[in-house]
Amino acid sequence: MSKRVSIIFSTYNSSDYVVKCLKSCLCQNYEDLFVIVADDGSTDNTIDKMNEAAKGYNNFKVIPLPHGERGIARFKAIEMAKELNSDYIYIIDSDMILKDNLIKDCIDFFDKNEKVGGLIVPEISFSDYTNFYSKVKVFERNIINNAGEDIGSNSVEAARFWRIKEYDSTGGININQISFEETQPTIRYIENGGIIKRAIFTQIHHNEKKATLKGIVQKKKYYFSVMNKTIESEEGGLKKTLSRWYFFRPVLYRKENLKKYIKSPLLTLGMIYMYVILSFIGVIEIIKSKVIKK
Repeated sequence: MSKRVSIIFSTYNSSDYVVKCLKSCLCQNYEDLFVIVADDGSTDNTIDKMNEAAKGYNNFKVIPLPHGERGIARFKAIEMAKELNSDYIYIIDSDMILKDNLIKDCIDFFDKNEKVGGLIVPEISFSDYTNFYSKVKVFERNIINNAGEDIGSNSVEAARFWRIKEYDSTGGININQISFEETQPTIRYIENGGIIKRAIFTQIHHNEKKATLKGIVQKKKYYFSVMNKTIESEEGGLKKTLSRWYFFRPVLYRKENLKKYIKSPLLTLGMIYMYVILSFIGVIEIIKSKVIKK
């Protein structure tokens, strides 16, 4: 009996790259599939481009929303997936491109591994840009994703492919959390004895686009400024956050990754510098948000 899968992603002014993502979803070799997109108030032609790309497909659903936070958009799309009686959900980003047969391969894995509730699908990062921090960002993300099949207790990755009943058991996305909200269901699930695996048999490509140190800092500064909402709404939130802080991540010290540092010393130095800057800013913003709250 076929298992219904809903691929979910949100968009916001994503017209430059969303079509590749959407087509990679619609062209999956899997029969009982829906693609649900929550548009977070785009002001460009993102929705028009998606509708054009999806002509001839009756399994494409778009939810137009006023501009808000990503978590709210994902929550709305997940609700629609439930209304469609989906057995599985796969939550991606609009700048990702699925490998051929990814959905079928993951469902085959779930069928053979009934105790596994969710999968982290390894991301292969890339960028069409060749400036230094675009290269650093791609290098850093590929280091994080080079972590083997088993999930460590301090993993920063989020399971994105879920049995929907197991996902619901975690409480799902908390729409009041703005930063790092996507990893919380995974952390809760593992803490409660659930099994998450990394789907090393497949992959999804992630377009990092153009990255600059200034842009990375500005983006993370915002997330750090609202991070207390996540920390305070999770049991042991501060401890969990610190155990996953940049230099404390075990994946960085895997033997395979240490070899990559030796082969790419300049990119390694760029990554270390980025982590130092982000750590400093993160601490400052978290302290500031606590002071302002008082």
